[in-house]
Amino acid sequence: MAANNLHEGLFKANRKSIYDVQSQIKDDRKNLGRDFAKDIIFRNISSSISRNTYVKDFIILLQDILVKYINSVTYLKIYKSYTVDKTYKKVK
Repeated sequence: MAANNLHEGLFKANRKSIYDVQSQIKDDRKNLGRDFAKDIIFRNISSSISRNTYVKDFIILLQDILVKYINSVTYLKIYKSYTVDKTYKKVK
């Protein structure tokens, strides 16, 4: 197993549904902000830490968990509002 594929397949719950594309295809949203899911930890740590491949793979695993925690606030907002569909993902 290669070092760059170490985290592949560990979090199968992260798969996007093919049915969500239908509801998002006509959206023309502005001011979406930056997608932080890929580099939230790497932008906040020293570059000397991320040079080590083992540490880099571990940070990628932690990053997925951290993004889930941040997105859970959005899911709680949707759960609280009974007028919004539970699969709606565009709440700030």
